[in-house]
Amino acid sequence: MRVTFHKNIKTMSGRCKDGKMVFNAVKNQTICIARRFVTPRMTVHNESAGRKLKAAALIWRLVHANFKSDCEVYANAYNNQHLPENKLPLSGYNIFIKALCQHNLPFDDLNDVSNAFGETLTDWISMGFLKSVNTNYVFMASALTG
Repeated sequence: MRVTFHKNIKTMSGRCKDGKMVFNAVKNQTICIARRFVTPRMTVHNESAGRKLKAAALIWRLVHANFKSDCEVYANAYNNQHLPENKLPLSGYNIFIKALCQHNLPFDDLNDVSNAFGETLTDWISMGFLKSVNTNYVFMASALTG
């Protein structure tokens, strides 16, 4: 399907009036991509992944500030050593989620995380939940007490 936009409209996206097609125009005004609208299905995988991420976000709020700063230091070292050029840099929160999602079950509280992973990021690295990074910084902060 080809769509011509008015000359002062740079980009546009939306749904046709009948609701059966969605479209998106590219900024350089050369093409418009359109496809049949599909309603997403909720699968068992989506539900389990959603439960894991929701639990991880709740636990992140309880994590001590010193542990969060350790996560930031680790994230910077990880971005410098392991991240491909075409990927966005990770934050400390991304690192926390990355480690927690490798476990099969969602966690209920911070004690469950400490029991499964250990207290410090050094424990998480030694147990294989995070990649090893070369840094002069020593990860000593505990997720529970800092």
